[in-house]
Amino acid sequence: MGAGSLVASAIGILLLVFTAYVLIGGTLATTEVMVEAQGNLIVHQEARMRTAIEIQNMTIDDRTLYVEVKNTGSEPIVDIPATDVFLLNEGVPAHIPYGIAGWDWENIDPDDIHPGELDPGETLNISVEFGETRPGWVQIVTPNGVTSSAYINSGE
Repeated sequence: MGAGSLVASAIGILLLVFTAYVLIGGTLATTEVMVEAQGNLIVHQEARMRTAIEIQNMTIDDRTLYVEVKNTGSEPIVDIPATDVFLLNEGVPAHIPYGIAGWDWENIDPDDIHPGELDPGETLNISVEFGETRPGWVQIVTPNGVTSSAYINSGE
């Protein structure tokens, strides 16, 4: 009878040790993931603080709006197709997708360093297709959320 209590106590202690091991391991793994996520967030926010764009010039030709966007920050914009373009047509905002029947980038001037990326001081020329109604406003949003917007003059 005394041996049964001893075996049951030993099994209970082993189960407590195993449970503590699993809980501590899970807590450490969760903490590691949270610390890594916090570090990535800080890197992303620092890159966003160094990013700045400015709409320099706009022209309209038939149903195409041409926009010059200058990188006035100190951070290169690498993924240009991930940039969002919004137009305001008769008070209704519209997201213009990248690609066919949307917007496309014509060129980057100058594009000597890191071809295909919008480096600081370079200007991105994009063309935006729009419908029947002439837009009154355009907004450009970089992949990391930095924006620039401008009204489109009716005299252009």
